Amino acid sequence: MDRWNNFQHEWFNHTTLHPVGTAALVVFVVLALFLPRRYAFVPIFLTACFISSAQRIALEGLDLTFLRILTIVLMGRIFARGEHRGFSFRPIDMAIIAWTLLSAVVYVIREASTGALIYKFGASLDVLGTYFLFRILIRSWEDVDRMVFCFIVISIPLAVSFLIEKHSGINSFAIFGGLPQHTKVRMGKLRCQGPFPHAIMAGCFWVSLLPLIIPTWWRSRRRRKWTVIGTVASTVIIITCESSTPMLGVGFGLVAVAFFPLRRYLRPIRWVVLACAIVTHLAMNRGIWFLIARVDVVGGSTGYHRAFLIDQAVSRFSEWALLGTNATGLWGFNLMDVTNQYILEGVRGGFLSIVLFIVVIAYAFQGIGRMIRQNRKDRFRLYASWGLGVAMFAHCWMFIAVSYFGQIWVVWYLTLAIVGSLAPVRSARRVRQPARRTSPPLAHAV
Repeated sequence: MDRWNNFQHEWFNHTTLHPVGTAALVVFVVLALFLPRRYAFVPIFLTACFISSAQRIALEGLDLTFLRILTIVLMGRIFARGEHRGFSFRPIDMAIIAWTLLSAVVYVIREASTGALIYKFGASLDVLGTYFLFRILIRSWEDVDRMVFCFIVISIPLAVSFLIEKHSGINSFAIFGGLPQHTKVRMGKLRCQGPFPHAIMAGCFWVSLLPLIIPTWWRSRRRRKWTVIGTVASTVIIITCESSTPMLGVGFGLVAVAFFPLRRYLRPIRWVVLACAIVTHLAMNRGIWFLIARVDVVGGSTGYHRAFLIDQAVSRFSEWALLGTNATGLWGFNLMDVTNQYILEGVRGGFLSIVLFIVVIAYAFQGIGRMIRQNRKDRFRLYASWGLGVAMFAHCWMFIAVSYFGQIWVVWYLTLAIVGSLAPVRSARRVRQPARRTSPPLAHAV
C-alpha cells in the first residue's frame, strides 16, 4: 500500500522519540505493570488512540513501536503473575496461528534475507501478541463492557481534537511526532486524521467500534447517556475524516443491523445474495468488482483504482499465487498501492494466505452465530453479539477498499478475541443409540 510504504519508509528502522511521547510511554508501562487485570488493557487503548505509530525505538532492524513495547510488557506481566491460567486453545486460535506463520514463512522464503526475517518476526509478534493478549484478558461479558466503556471515554477528547483539527487545519497530535502538522486537503475538504497514520484508518477504526458501543444502551439505564455520547463522538470522528471507505463501512453496518429481524433466515439469504452476485458478474462486460469504480461518497474517491487492482490480481493470479510478489507496481499505474486487504494477504503470503485469512473470518462468524443462539433470552448480550457480527461485516467490506496499517489492527484483533473467548464451544453431536426393544409379553407361561 502506497500510503503505508510512504509512512514506513519515513519512519521504519529509525528511532523516533518525542519527549512528550516518551513520557507517555513511561506512564503507560507503569500502568501496564500495576493496574488490576480487569483494567490492564487501558494502556493499549490509550496508546492506540493518542500516540502515533511512528513513535518507536529501532534496535538492530527491529522496530519497537509503543504498541509493541506495551504488548511485550503486558504479556510478561500476565505470565509472571499467572494470569493466563485457565486459558485453552480454540479452533479460531489455531487458525490465526496458522495464518500468521504461513504468511511469515512464505514472505521470508521469497525475500531470502535477514531483514525479511526480522521484519516478519516483529509483524508476527504484533498479530499473535495483541490477539492472545486480549484473549487472555477477556473472560466475561463484564470484561467486554469495561473495554467498550473505555473506548467511549476515549472518544470524547478525541472527537473534540478532530473538531479542532477540522476548524483549524492543524493536527494537535503532531506534537508526538510522526504526523503532519497541517491537515491534508482533498477536493477542498480537510481530511482529519488525529493520531492515526491516515484519515481512512482513523475513520475505519471508529466505524468498527460503533457496533460495539451502541448495544451498551441495553446494558443498564445508567449507561444510556454514555452510549449516546460515545455514538455521537465516534460519528464526529468518522465524518471529519472525509473518507468514502469509512462512510461505506457505516452503510454496510446499517445494512447488517437491518437484517437483525431476519437473523433466523440468514442461511438462505446468503445463498440468494451469492446467486445474485454471480448473475450480475456474468451479465457485466467486466468483473462485478468494477461496481466499486462507481462509488464516491465524499468526492475524490479512487474507486477505479481499487477495481482495476482486483482485476489485475485476478488476471495475474499465477504471478503471486504461490509465494506472493513484490511486483504489483508493474501491474499498472500506481498499483504498488494495494488498497485491498485480501489482495495484500496474497501479495505477501500467496493464495494459501488468503484462504487462511478467510478461514479466520469464517470461524469468527461461526462463533458469533453460536453466541447469538446462546444469548437469545438476554437482550443486552443478544444485541452485543449481533453488534460483533455487524463489526465483522463492516471490516470485511472495508477490506475490499483498503488495507489496514497502524493502530486499527488493535480493534480487529480485539473483535476476534472477544469471539474467541466468549463464543460457546461447539458441543459434540450426540450419537443416536438404537432404541432398546422390550421383549413382548409371553403368550404362555412355561
